[in-house]
Amino acid sequence: MDHSVLQVVLLHIAVCFCSLQRQDNSVFPPTFLNVSKNPAHQQLLLEWDVNDEAYNSEKQMIFNIQINQTGANNVVWDKNYTTTLNKSNRPIRWRWVAREPMECMSYALRIRSLVISKDVPVSESWSDWTKLKEVKGLDIEDSNSYIFPKNKVVEEGSDVSFCCIGKKGENISALRFGDRTETSQRRMVFTVNNVSLSKPGGTIVHCEGSELWTLTFVTRPPGEPKDLSCETEDNVTLNCAWQPGSEDNLAGKHSVEFILSDRSNGTTYCHQQPSKNSCSFKIGHQTTYDLRLTAKNALGYKHTYLSFDVAHRVHPAPPFELSVFARSATAIELYWKRKHNLELLCQIKSHHPDGKVDLHNISYSTKSYTVSGLQPYTEYTFQVRCGASQHFWKWSKWSESVTERTKESAPSGHLDVWRSMSPGLDSCTITVFWRPSPSFHANGKIKTYEIFWEMLGEYPMSKEVPAPDNSTMLFLDNCSGNITVLAKNSVNSSPPSVIVISAASENDHAWEINTHTSKEDSVNNTEAGIYISWEPQSQFDGYIIDWCNHPRVQPCDFQWKKFGRNQSSALITSDAFRPGVQYSFRVYGSHGNTASLLEKKAKYLKELKPEGIPELHVDTVNSRFLTLTWDYDHLNESHRGFIRGYCVFVKDKYGNCMLEGSEKLIIQDGVVICKYTIEEPAKKTLTVKDPGLNKEYWFEVLAFSTSLPNITDDLIKGTAPHIKKVTTPSDESWVFQVILLLVVISVMLLICLCFWRSGCVRNCCCPKIPHPSVTPIQVFQMYPKTLLAPSDFLPNNIIVEEHKLQPCGCEEKHYYYNQGLCAEMPAVETCIFQNVTYFTDGSNGYQSLSTQEAERQKPELALASYKPLQCFPSLSDPADLNYVSQKDMLFPGVMRGDQADPVDCQKQSVYRSQQALGSESSSPDTSEETIDILS
Repeated sequence: MDHSVLQVVLLHIAVCFCSLQRQDNSVFPPTFLNVSKNPAHQQLLLEWDVNDEAYNSEKQMIFNIQINQTGANNVVWDKNYTTTLNKSNRPIRWRWVAREPMECMSYALRIRSLVISKDVPVSESWSDWTKLKEVKGLDIEDSNSYIFPKNKVVEEGSDVSFCCIGKKGENISALRFGDRTETSQRRMVFTVNNVSLSKPGGTIVHCEGSELWTLTFVTRPPGEPKDLSCETEDNVTLNCAWQPGSEDNLAGKHSVEFILSDRSNGTTYCHQQPSKNSCSFKIGHQTTYDLRLTAKNALGYKHTYLSFDVAHRVHPAPPFELSVFARSATAIELYWKRKHNLELLCQIKSHHPDGKVDLHNISYSTKSYTVSGLQPYTEYTFQVRCGASQHFWKWSKWSESVTERTKESAPSGHLDVWRSMSPGLDSCTITVFWRPSPSFHANGKIKTYEIFWEMLGEYPMSKEVPAPDNSTMLFLDNCSGNITVLAKNSVNSSPPSVIVISAASENDHAWEINTHTSKEDSVNNTEAGIYISWEPQSQFDGYIIDWCNHPRVQPCDFQWKKFGRNQSSALITSDAFRPGVQYSFRVYGSHGNTASLLEKKAKYLKELKPEGIPELHVDTVNSRFLTLTWDYDHLNESHRGFIRGYCVFVKDKYGNCMLEGSEKLIIQDGVVICKYTIEEPAKKTLTVKDPGLNKEYWFEVLAFSTSLPNITDDLIKGTAPHIKKVTTPSDESWVFQVILLLVVISVMLLICLCFWRSGCVRNCCCPKIPHPSVTPIQVFQMYPKTLLAPSDFLPNNIIVEEHKLQPCGCEEKHYYYNQGLCAEMPAVETCIFQNVTYFTDGSNGYQSLSTQEAERQKPELALASYKPLQCFPSLSDPADLNYVSQKDMLFPGVMRGDQADPVDCQKQSVYRSQQALGSESSSPDTSEETIDILS
C-alpha cells in the first residue's frame, strides 16, 4: 500500500515539472496571411503571423521555411529565418528570389517556428508545419506557349536560367542561347553560368520547336562619371562635359543614361546617352551652380558632383584670321581677331626651324603684337591663344598657325676653310674647301663665294664661285701666300676666313711622299666610328684631320675636322663609313692660320677577309725540294683589310701530308693537310723540302688580314682553277750513275792518249824556246866590216833585217836569210842584228854600237817571226855587218848569269825575230815558225 502511494506521488511531481517546463517554452505556430509573386524581380513575397503573446514577450524565434517545386516533388529551398518579434515588424515579411523563372513552374510553401531557449534542444521545440500554400505558375496552362525571362538585363558573370513552355501538344526540341543548346520536351529550364557581355543589340534566346524567342542583355553596372567640367566662352552659355566611368556595351534604352541636374534647385538640365558626353544650357541670372551627374542603367546608378562660380569658368574661343608681316631682319608683326568682346590677355608661340619654341605673353587686351629678337632670313611659325584677364581659368585653344620669314642681312661668323695641296716642279695646285662653321649664319640666301689669293711675289687675284659649290681649284706658280674666302648674299659679304700657306706647307707634299703611312688596327673603333690618335706637340694650338668618305670614287667627298690643342685622339664618325674599305687620314698641327702635316694613317672601320686569290707558280720541282712563288699586290688599297701574310695549304693524293716544317691539320675522314704560315706580306715564295719521289700534291695560297684563313672545299676537291697540282719526278739515281761512269771512262782514255803521245803533246803545248847569247863586242872590233859565220852565234838561226831607203822615197824593205850564206854577197855599209822582243821602248835598247844613223833612217817596222838565216844578196861587204849577241843584251825583267834582277813572271812576251837594218829584203821563208816565251 505504501509502495503504491509513493509511485502516485512521484508521477504527480513529474507531471507538474513537465507542465512548468512546457509553460516556459511555449510553441507559437505561424499562420499564413499572404503569398504573392513579383515576376519582374523573380521574387516570392511571404507574410505570416503568430499570436500576441509572442510579440508581447518579444520572443526570439526561428522560422524554418521550405519551398517545394510542384510536380517535381523536390525541395528547392529549406533554410531558417531568425528574427526577434516586436510590434514594429508585425506581420513578419520575407522574400525569396528564385534562380529560375517563376512563371515556368508552381511552388508549394510551408513554415514552422521555434522559440529560442538555452534549456531545450532545437529539435525538440519546433511547432507543427503549416499547411502547404501553393503558388501556381504558367506550366499548368495548355492554351499558350511561353518563354521567360523576356528582354532581361543581367550582370556580366552571373548565372541566368531560361524557361520555355510549349502549349498542349507542342514539344520544345531545344533551347538555344547564343552557341549553347539544351534539349527537353514540353517544358524546359536551361541555366547559363557566368554569362559574358552581349553585343549592343543583346543575345537571342530561341526555343526550337516553337516560334518563341527573346533577347537577353548582359552588361555591367555603370561606373562613376569622371572629369566633369563646365565652362563658358561668352558668359551666355554654359557647356559641361564628362567621361563615362566604364565602357558601355549596350545601345538604345538599355545603355547607360546620364542625367545632369542642379541639387540646389532640383532642375534637371539634360538626359544624355553615352554617345554624347556633354550638355549645354543657358546661364540666365544664376552665377553659382551645384551640379550632380548620374550614370544609370538597369543594374544600378552612380553619381558625381561639381560646384563652381561661372565668373571663374571663362574659357575664351581661340583667335582667328591670324596674319603676319616681316618688318625687318629681326622683327615680325602679327594681327588677329576675337570672337567675343571680352577682356582678355593673350600669348604668342613662335616655332624656330630647329624645333625651339618661344612664348611671348601680352598682359593687355590687344589684337596685334610685334615679335622681335628673331634671326635674319629665318622662317618662324606663329600661333596665338587668349584667356580671361580677370579670374583667369585656362587658355583658349591655339589659333591656326601662320608662317613668315624675316628679311635678309649680311652673313655673320666665319666660314670653316681647309685646303688640299698638290705641288709640282714649277707650280702647285691648291683645292680650297669651305663650309659653314658653328658660328656662321648666312642671314640670307648665299649667292656666291669670293676667293682672294696673294701669293709670294705675285699680284693679288680673285675669283667668284657660285653657290652651292663648296670648293675650287687654284693653279699657282708657287704655294706660299694667303687665301681668303668670303660668303656673299644680296646684302653683303661675311667676315673673311684666311688660311696661310707657308714655305713649310709648300714642302708638305714632298714630306708627305716620304712619310710612312702607319697601318693601324680597328680595335678601338665603333660600329660607325674610326678611332684616331696622334702625338701632341706643344708648338701647335690645334689639330686638323682630313679624309675622304668615298676614297674609291671621285669626287671622294673630302671631309675635315678640327680639334683643340689639348686633344690627342678622336673618334671620326660618318654614315658613309663601310666595313672592308680602307680610309686614309692625315693629321695636321695648326698654329694660327698655318698648318703642317704630322702623320698619315690608313685604317678600316672593320677589316674583312681578303677577296682576291694569289696566282701561284711552281718554279722548281724535284725530289729534294719544290719552289713556289705567287703574284699578289699586298699594298693595293682596294683590299678589304691589311694583308698580314699568307697561308699555303698542301694536300697530297692520299690525304696524308707529312711535309717537313709544316703544321699538320686533320680534317674530315682523317685527311691530313699541311699548312705553312708566312707572316711577311712582302715574301711571296716558299721552298718545300723533301717532297719525295713520284708524289702528287695540290697547293693553295690564301692571303689573310686579321685572322688566318680556313681550308676551303676547293683544296679538298682539287678542281678550282687556282689550285696548283704538282707531281714530283720518279727515281733519278741510275741516270746520275750512268753519267758518272761515262765521265770516268772519258777521262781515263784521255790520260792514256796523252801518255802515248807525250812528246808530241809536249812540243805542241810547250814548244822549245831558243836561248840567245850576246856576242862580245870585241868580236866586232877585231873584225870590222867582216861577216862572221852563222855557227859563231847563238842561236845559229838568225834573221837579218835590212833597212834601206829607196830612190823613190822612204820605203822599208825586209830581207830574210837562212843558215848558209850565198856565194856572192853584195857588200853593205853597216848591218845590225837586234831582237825586237826586248826593245819595247827606244830608250831601253842596247845602244853601245854605232847605230845612230841606222836609227834615224829606221821606219816603223812590222813584227816578223823568227826564221833561219838567209842569204844577204844586197850586202857588198861582209865587214860592214855588225852583230850584237842577244845574250849580251840586258833588258828589264831578264836575268843573266849570276845577276839577281827581278823577273816579271806574270807578263807574257813574244820572242821576236832578229832583223838586219839597212839591207834589202828577200823572199821570206815559207817555213815560218812562231815561238812564245813566258818570261
